[in-house]
Amino acid sequence: MSLTNQTDVPCLSVIIPTHNRAQHLPQTLESVFSQQGEELLIETIVVDDCSTDQTQSVLASYGGKILVHRLDSNKGAGGARNEGLRLATGKYVKFLDSDDVLCPGTLKDELRLAEGNTADMVISGWGNVQIDDRLVAIPGTERLSPPPDMVPLPDAVLMGRAAPTSAVLYRREYIEGLWWDPRIRCPDDWHFFCQAALRNGRIATRSSPAYWLRDHSGPRASIAGMLTYARGHHSVLSLIEETLARQNLLTQERKQRLAQYYYKQIYVLAMHDAEAFNRAAAHILELDPTFQPVAHERKWPMRVISRLVGFRRAVLLYTSAKRWLHVGSDNA
Repeated sequence: MSLTNQTDVPCLSVIIPTHNRAQHLPQTLESVFSQQGEELLIETIVVDDCSTDQTQSVLASYGGKILVHRLDSNKGAGGARNEGLRLATGKYVKFLDSDDVLCPGTLKDELRLAEGNTADMVISGWGNVQIDDRLVAIPGTERLSPPPDMVPLPDAVLMGRAAPTSAVLYRREYIEGLWWDPRIRCPDDWHFFCQAALRNGRIATRSSPAYWLRDHSGPRASIAGMLTYARGHHSVLSLIEETLARQNLLTQERKQRLAQYYYKQIYVLAMHDAEAFNRAAAHILELDPTFQPVAHERKWPMRVISRLVGFRRAVLLYTSAKRWLHVGSDNA
């Protein structure tokens, strides 16, 4: 539904990318429709990322209540969100995944905070819950997370503080020119959040959960998935590093913190991408020539070995031993 706002009521665009989620879509959409009221006009944009299930039939049943844009090829969630953002006309934008649901009153509360504080971003809490095959929440699996404290901003970002996709309301004018990077499929939400937050706009927080992130049966972590995440993780850190450097905020202490954070995914790269590992190891030493793993190294023997032979050699020794043990168990 496109907005033709003739009043002073603020407009809000909810952008929902979807791919083969026909079963989940009705609950997601109903959680948006329930937010509509006299104090809020909602534009619901669903971008069908080339689904092959019954998604189109489900969307057709809602008629003019939603604006549907179907992609001719699969672009991933980030690419689909970009298409939705191009179509959005609301003063504010909320991204919502097609298997999650908004909590009652979320949009009205977030809008009130945004307008009252002239905020560029409103960050809410969120909830995680497991659902069964009937899409019913499994009792006892609920877990609530508060909104992250983003003050001071550069250090909060360097500590990995961020909010997931649907826990943030953005003023559309504020994020103009920002796009979801289709090359980063995971953690794409962290990447977009950091892009927006590092523009140093006004941020308001809301302790109540904005939505339920619903965990359901699906593919488990694979080597490909772990490697995709590790590469994406380093892409986000590069974004943070470049932005802070451009803003003259990259102090030596922050370089050292970045080096620790780059180390976090170093084992995955060492096991599965030697070129990326070598680049990362060299860059860690550029940031901190005396680097020793502390913040993201839980294995105390590795801390000791790193002090003796250097972290790069220690990681290579560890991953070589792990490969040898894996081959040995396969041959047993």
